[in-house]
Amino acid sequence: MTQQQNTLLKLQTDLSKFGLNPTEWTIKKIQSVHYLIINKIDDSFALHGMLSFKKSTPTWKSIDLVAL
Repeated sequence: MTQQQNTLLKLQTDLSKFGLNPTEWTIKKIQSVHYLIINKIDDSFALHGMLSFKKSTPTWKSIDLVAL
């Protein structure tokens, strides 16, 4: 598994810290620390995630609603 795949898997799992079911969401990288989080059932339901790094480990800094 590549480093990017590991990062996406960790971020996917960490969605539960925001009350989201990780299996219901797809994550797409937009820029270095910006990600689009899209609902698998309703792709018009999207969130914007921003990362921060703690000891070189990515973690969600914020997750905001983009579209409903």
